[in-house]
Amino acid sequence: MFHKFMIVLVVALASVAVNAADPVSVSVQRLGDLLIDREVRAPASVLSANRAIVTAEVSALIKEVSADVGAAVRKGDLLIRLDDDNARLALAHAKASLAALDAQIVQAKQRLRKAEELLEKSFVSDDELSARRTDLAVLEANRNAQLVAIQQAELTLSRTRINAPYDATVVERQGQVGSFAMPGSPLITIVQTDRREVDAEIDPQYANGLSGVSDLQFVSQGRSWPVVLVRLSDVIETSTRKLRGRFVFSADAATVGASGELVWRESRGLVPVTLIVQRGAEFGVFIADGQRARFVAIPGAQEGRPATLDLPPDTLVVSRGHILLQDGDALKIDGQ
Repeated sequence: MFHKFMIVLVVALASVAVNAADPVSVSVQRLGDLLIDREVRAPASVLSANRAIVTAEVSALIKEVSADVGAAVRKGDLLIRLDDDNARLALAHAKASLAALDAQIVQAKQRLRKAEELLEKSFVSDDELSARRTDLAVLEANRNAQLVAIQQAELTLSRTRINAPYDATVVERQGQVGSFAMPGSPLITIVQTDRREVDAEIDPQYANGLSGVSDLQFVSQGRSWPVVLVRLSDVIETSTRKLRGRFVFSADAATVGASGELVWRESRGLVPVTLIVQRGAEFGVFIADGQRARFVAIPGAQEGRPATLDLPPDTLVVSRGHILLQDGDALKIDGQ
């Protein structure tokens, strides 16, 4: 009886050994065909290219405030109008002085011409002729100075009208009608709306490849806007250990102040999660090494996340049947 049992046991073990040696049917694919892009995200927000506190450049009473808080203004629109009475009087006085100088110059030219005629008849001396020429030169110099004074008066007059330097929204109003403005007095605060930038914190490991990315998106509240990199700082900020990047919208723009993320796909491929298995304490993939399965551990791989695999793109990775494989198992590769 004992001998019969041993015979049955030996036959059973042999059958198991044969079954264990049977090759596992699997499918394989090139690593390069399996890799997926890495989606990278960085915190970002929309900023205005310019935020300006508009100040007075001349001393005058505030006569009118044309744009209040929340108003959208276009480039050149009137924001503040200052009292221009003094500026107009100064301009009129400067022009009158120019007219007086022109009359004096006409008279000086006539006197010089007469002196030149009398010199030929020896009725005036050379000194007298020289004095007449000097008088004319002084008057012409004064005329040039007066032209500058007129330009200054015109500039002062123009500064009594404060216009928007760009398309903007008024966010604060400091000047009040009836108040006296001095040079440097803050009058109104505006935020530029026709030029918006996305400010993002970029991990330094992505800095080199970011300039070549073509599908950058700013994502906020379920919407996305395409953006383009315009500049990337080469200084890592101490507080965040990140680089500061600025991006501009290539089409429509998000609202100034919107917060969200900068999203792009990194060119370096990743092994999909579905191909990564755990053997012992390590995560990795199975590759076809001839007709045998070989487990390749991926350093730093984590459960549920795609990972970078440093192997040639022609490496044959087991894409079906890998779940039950063990290192060294015989393979029956589909199609071979």
